[in-house]
Amino acid sequence: MEEVRQLWSFIHGDIMDGSMRRLLRASLGLCPRHAWAYAVVEVELWQAGAGARGGHQPFDVTILYEDLLEHVADGLDQKSSLLHRHPDDVLVPVGPCRICADMASPDLPGLRIGYANSNTEALTAEANTLVHSTTWCLETVGLWRERVCPDCDPSSEGTGDPVLLCCYHLAKRRPLAEDLRHEVAARLREIRARMRHLTDSMTDHGAAVGAAENTSWIEAMGFFAGWGLPLYLATDVGEGWPEPHSQGAEQGE
Repeated sequence: MEEVRQLWSFIHGDIMDGSMRRLLRASLGLCPRHAWAYAVVEVELWQAGAGARGGHQPFDVTILYEDLLEHVADGLDQKSSLLHRHPDDVLVPVGPCRICADMASPDLPGLRIGYANSNTEALTAEANTLVHSTTWCLETVGLWRERVCPDCDPSSEGTGDPVLLCCYHLAKRRPLAEDLRHEVAARLREIRARMRHLTDSMTDHGAAVGAAENTSWIEAMGFFAGWGLPLYLATDVGEGWPEPHSQGAEQGE
């Protein structure tokens, strides 16, 4: 329940702060558990908005992860030099997940009022249904299923995307060949371009988008946080959260 309160507060403005954005670039967003939880909390709880769905959309998520996709793509395209000896170091997060740090804060017991006096217990119960998040995943599974990092999906038996592994599994394969770095960067920019259209579609004057754009935010989240949640939602819809992706414990290393 406390995680939902922290994430609901985070959605209400923290990512718009310049210094917070710099910290989030360094940590590559949030840890896998809280990255997906951040998306779920927004999709499940945001009741109204512009665009075809009129709410239950990952608007703040797309704004943040557009920025992170650009940050990583630019880093991978850097030429090796004294300042950038290993450009693929951009795949390694520096610093802890913001939500993990807040949850571990000794001041946390005194911070129990929800955002704008919201009922955190009721919001948590609503978020845990995963109704709207499941709808997004099932509506787009035909596109994203072949783009899953094969190392995230033991059942893939070698299928999946051979180039765009998730950030964690790409980092484990460093140093990356220069041509692979540029190919990954190009793929990230392609996802970002589609996600930019999705972001625009969630504003008053944005044009409608199709399945490729609606899939973009799931691909972006899969890259930064692993594919555990969409795979879970596409195969085993049930109550509560799946177990955190194994990379979560190692993100801050």
